Amino acid sequence: MSNPIQDLLNQMIKNQLPTINSGVQAAIKSNHLDPWGQVAHGSSTIGSVNLGIATVGVSANYNVNNMSGLSSFSISALEVQTVTADPNDSSKLSGHIYMTASLGRNLTAHAGGGLKASFKNFIHNISKSVGIGGTANVSGISTNASGSFSASVENGKVCLNAIDLSSVGVDYGSVNVSIDGLGFFNSFISPVTDAIVGLFKGQIRGAISNAITPMINAQIRGILPQCKSL
Repeated sequence: MSNPIQDLLNQMIKNQLPTINSGVQAAIKSNHLDPWGQVAHGSSTIGSVNLGIATVGVSANYNVNNMSGLSSFSISALEVQTVTADPNDSSKLSGHIYMTASLGRNLTAHAGGGLKASFKNFIHNISKSVGIGGTANVSGISTNASGSFSASVENGKVCLNAIDLSSVGVDYGSVNVSIDGLGFFNSFISPVTDAIVGLFKGQIRGAISNAITPMINAQIRGILPQCKSL
């Protein structure tokens, strides 16, 4: 259950959300994360193919680059959920805070890389290769984070002094990857698509979290402390 001090803290934060959001959006752009040139890459053997004289493995390298949309990040709620007084000094407060945010646009990106299969011995030297070209579209991106805050009560005022959020969790509604024809390797369109989807669910999710968490915390630090009369 909320209390008057908790309500005041949350009102102070709510009043500053437009400033925090615009600051995070500007930081994403100034750090070249929208568009984000080189986002993630991977490589693996995704199957085998018959080259006529031998069946050999198909090696794939794949990447995601030129990703746009991250600067549409917007915090919808940053709320104090618990308030606890220091048992040794009732003027000092701390507690738990929770953030929810989302992107206003889809993430879109280019998917690239290549496939190769080759066989070589003292008689034969056969090689097949093709480039990967395609697009990725990620919708319904939401984020959340929990953290802690510190505040104080003095001279009839409540002051919010610090907020520290932990790593931001990133969730997707859907990840859709479309790959152009691969010619000789057309039968590998599905595993290539799955591998690139895997980049979004693994590396890219982590990269987004690592990139925006310090930006959010920096923008929050920039508007603190905030004080309001009781």
